[in-house]
Amino acid sequence: MEMGWNPDTVIAIATCVAAAAAIVAGIFAARSFVEMKKQASEAEQQTAHARRQAEQSEKQTEEARAQSKAVAEQLEWARVDRERAQAESVAAWTESVGNDLVVVVQNQSLTPIFDVRLATCLGTDNRPKRYYAARKTVLPPSKDDGHKLAPATATIMNLEDWRKKHPKNPLPRVDLIFKDKYGIEWQRHWDGQLHPYESEQPFPTEWLKADGTSLTATP
Repeated sequence: MEMGWNPDTVIAIATCVAAAAAIVAGIFAARSFVEMKKQASEAEQQTAHARRQAEQSEKQTEEARAQSKAVAEQLEWARVDRERAQAESVAAWTESVGNDLVVVVQNQSLTPIFDVRLATCLGTDNRPKRYYAARKTVLPPSKDDGHKLAPATATIMNLEDWRKKHPKNPLPRVDLIFKDKYGIEWQRHWDGQLHPYESEQPFPTEWLKADGTSLTATP
């Protein structure tokens, strides 16, 4: 008697094979999922590490930028102090020599000053009328008594009236403009304040001629 394939047997075998294949596929899928999860975790860690490195690099860049700015500011302060040192050593005032008024310029620095311009303040603190007094091309370092200059006509013609109004203080204060050894122009106001003179005009508009008009006014 020949044995034939029972359809049920064939179906059962096919089912077993399919089940086995499904199990194998599931195992491979699980392994693939685990591997992909591992790779994703590693990628996330690498991304986080790269982010931390970028943040650290940015922080270092900011610190370097701040240090560079601080150094630049220190160099700028040193430059300003160096340039201002000579200007701080220059001052001007007035003195009486008998009945005459003289303008005194003292340069206690070690180098000359140039294009020295002066005006006497014959007004009040609130309205300081400043009349042209003198101009010198160069003034070398001076002794304690300074350089004595005769005032110009603009000052002399308005001095007597000012003295009558200020009998207790007959010596007017002085405005001073000059160039230092670096070629920088400075102005020391009659009230003592010192700052760079930045006008393109050789004289401020407030400086006056004998008739009270501005030195910078066109005829």
